[in-house]
Amino acid sequence: MNWIETSNPDRQNERMLGFNYYGRSIIDKNGAVKFIKIMKAWYCMFDVAPEDVILRGRYTWSEDDEGQQSTGEYERLKFNRREVLDLLNRLTEFSSMVETGEYLIIYIGI
Repeated sequence: MNWIETSNPDRQNERMLGFNYYGRSIIDKNGAVKFIKIMKAWYCMFDVAPEDVILRGRYTWSEDDEGQQSTGEYERLKFNRREVLDLLNRLTEFSSMVETGEYLIIYIGI
């Protein structure tokens, strides 16, 4: 997502590439063009995925009974393909509205 042009409203709308991890980011008409292409490409990719989409998440550590880090593993994130496709389709529709210059997408961080 670091290819998408955004602005940072917390820094006088400073232009940037990508999204603030914890803060806000705004996608305007300029960023919507690439965002639409990426959402459509992801849609095509997930359209051929199995019904249960399993993605690798963050690497996390487990602690033993004494509070010591013992083993680590990646999170397994499970999603329903249809739900992912619906979400990607809605994001594409929102982005098409933003592309007109009349709307913005505001990302508020995680």
